[in-house]
Amino acid sequence: MTEPIAPQAHQAIYRRWRAQTFAQVLGQDAVVETLRNAVRTNRVAHAVLFVGPRGTGKTSLARILAKAVNCTNLQDGDPCDACASCVSIREGRAMDLVEIDAASNRGIDAIRDLRERINYAPTDLRRKVYILDEAHQITKDAWNALLKSLEEPPDFVVFMFASTHPQEFPPAIISRLQRFDVRRLTTDEIEGKLRRILDADARSASPAAVHLIARLAAGGMRDAESMLDQLLSSSADELDEARVRDLLGLADVETIDGFVDALVANDALAGIRLLDGLEDRGRDLRGFLDQVIEALRAGIVGADPVGSRTNRPVTHPVAALAGAARRLAAIDPSRAGVGGLRLQLELALFPMPGVAAPAPAPTPAATAAPAFTSALTAAPATPGGAARGTRPRSTSARAADGAPEPATKAAPQPGGALMAAPEPAHPRAPQQPAEPAPEQQAAQQGKPGPEQAAEPAPEAAAPAPEATPVAGPAASGDLGVLRERWPEIVARVSAHPPTKPLIVVCRPISVEGNVVTLGFPEDKAFLRQVAERRKGVLEENISAVLGRTVAVRCVATNLDVVPDLPTDDEAAWILAEARRIFGEEGGEPAEVG
Repeated sequence: MTEPIAPQAHQAIYRRWRAQTFAQVLGQDAVVETLRNAVRTNRVAHAVLFVGPRGTGKTSLARILAKAVNCTNLQDGDPCDACASCVSIREGRAMDLVEIDAASNRGIDAIRDLRERINYAPTDLRRKVYILDEAHQITKDAWNALLKSLEEPPDFVVFMFASTHPQEFPPAIISRLQRFDVRRLTTDEIEGKLRRILDADARSASPAAVHLIARLAAGGMRDAESMLDQLLSSSADELDEARVRDLLGLADVETIDGFVDALVANDALAGIRLLDGLEDRGRDLRGFLDQVIEALRAGIVGADPVGSRTNRPVTHPVAALAGAARRLAAIDPSRAGVGGLRLQLELALFPMPGVAAPAPAPTPAATAAPAFTSALTAAPATPGGAARGTRPRSTSARAADGAPEPATKAAPQPGGALMAAPEPAHPRAPQQPAEPAPEQQAAQQGKPGPEQAAEPAPEAAAPAPEATPVAGPAASGDLGVLRERWPEIVARVSAHPPTKPLIVVCRPISVEGNVVTLGFPEDKAFLRQVAERRKGVLEENISAVLGRTVAVRCVATNLDVVPDLPTDDEAAWILAEARRIFGEEGGEPAEVG
């Protein structure tokens, strides 16, 4: 009876297909040619640094260079991969090739041990080679211990470092290394190698499936090979795009396109249904967020989105796609618990307060201007527009926040109640000329002269219903209360000095349920990050003013499109404080922790 044959251990594709010579290196022609010339002329540096994204061939280049400096039968600067030195290095038997994982051996003790060993002559190779992977994780003290040996090593020693974060190297170390930058691979280069692997293993895959794997690898050959290895082990049948999406937990193209449509149209109901379907199928929302962002970017720049070969025509204006992309860019995918990624995706389906929604076309009076732009520019076009010069925005802001209005403004109030807090004031401005009583009486009596000046007032007010979609679901009475009592909130929060610089530069944007959104300037996005760490103080004081518990959401946005806060005497010091801390005088901002 014959003995059963033990099954061979599986070797990962990326290990079986690792480049063994410079000729086999994919997509790094400039680096390869430079290294070949250095080997030909015997000018290989004693300390080399390979820099680039993960999975692009840094460690493979270091091993090939180690072969080249020890090869006894060089082929025009390329190792032969057949001599005793090359074979021992390829099989991992060379005692004089030392590979160190710097992530695990990053301390000063490990580096001292290495420093003591480098003075011993090589045993089986001509030159002793030390390859340190993830070298940016070496500690400062360990670098100091290695500095002298790195600067003047023995003639038979070569150091090779590989890193994805060269900016973390000490400058004194960087100045002693010869640096080679390894680039990301193109999609076509990755697809070509994947097809060669499939042909060698006698496996088949559809072009769409290979293209999707190549795009998902994001320029890293090792990631592409690892994905292909996982997918090939799932079945012996032909690999198609649907199986790739299913096994890797990706959403289908129709779902991505549908969510993009919902984002642009502010169709929250359709978007929430799509999110429900994704969670029912166990899809990862973080991966889905990446896919949607990639699809939006593809629509903006005209590129092919990840895995999409449908050639779907661009059906949305670029400005609308860019607005949706900005809302997604403000999402924090790492936030867990209440207000996690799911809630943030749902909130992104609603329009930002103060930003025009892309729904209705403007009226002839507003031609190509967006609704919020026409609302902001309506007042100067009226005969009484000169009256704006006294307090141009504070009066209108108070009117939007619920402050008492003159009796003559009773008519526009129903339309204004549906709008975002500041917008109603501007369409109503034409109905309040410099001398309201005489002109209104003249218009009512039908006098020939003044009636021509008074007639544009109802037409100027017409855009008010058109602007109603601007507010969307954020048109809540709580926002008006929040804006009206904002000076009180600032005073309360300013009692906590570390939080004072934050409250003076932000503005309330929306109140949706129990979530208050505060906007911070885009050019000071770091303040939003600081505010996220100090949300407890903000939530406590805003809840006290509103009379109920709320959560605070901080976003970086363009505050130019957000209406100004009231500029009355009580709030004037807020603006002065903001100018003092973050103004244009050139002073350094105050410390915000």
